[in-house]
Amino acid sequence: MESKKDTVYHKKQASYHDKRNILNKAHLIEPIIRHRIQDSIFYKQYLFLSNESTILPIIIDQVKYIFGTESNGRPSPFLCCLLRLLELEPKKEIIGAYLTQMGYNEFKYLTALSLIYIRLVYPSQEIYEIFDGYFKDSRKLRMKLKSPIFDEKSGLPVRYKLTHMDEWVDHLLTKERVIDIILPRLIPRIVFVQQDILPPRKYHIQETSKVEIDSDESEPEEEEAENDSYESDSD
Repeated sequence: MESKKDTVYHKKQASYHDKRNILNKAHLIEPIIRHRIQDSIFYKQYLFLSNESTILPIIIDQVKYIFGTESNGRPSPFLCCLLRLLELEPKKEIIGAYLTQMGYNEFKYLTALSLIYIRLVYPSQEIYEIFDGYFKDSRKLRMKLKSPIFDEKSGLPVRYKLTHMDEWVDHLLTKERVIDIILPRLIPRIVFVQQDILPPRKYHIQETSKVEIDSDESEPEEEEAENDSYESDSD
């Protein structure tokens, strides 16, 4: 019989725990940030007793840019509304209505908020299927910078930068941390492509480049036709 001194204990490699399987989706946000949001004035004033319907006018009226937390720890309205959505856990039909607004697509920050909620909660296959429809969306979004950048011409601080909806979707798919939140891991898209579940990702910049090439090729032909018609008129 082996003694306790001779026994060797080997540590097992920690398996990745998918945070999307937790019961309370609000725990997808780290405790420090979550507690700061719940202690913020904006959350207590606007979001504490809100539900799926009353949160809509708050998002439309109060969310004017995308941002995480300030350098002093104060959370943005965008991040506060995201936590409240995670606490409410709306049904997929409600999130679909938030996302498209019944086909009108009028409130772009509501769409951006719904996309990051989907990225945090939904499984990988559904995320790819939904996000594929927004790679052609070129609506402008305003993002606040962590620290201002001074303009060389005017010397004034620049606190915001412009981005687009397709860039926002690409950040959600490719980056590990967005607006101070660690995103859950995604199953690589190539796994679904090899199983014939999803098509390969389309890069629409290739389509635009083909259209530009075709237009450039058609311009010389039009010029030659105009020259031929001019010569025939002169004869």
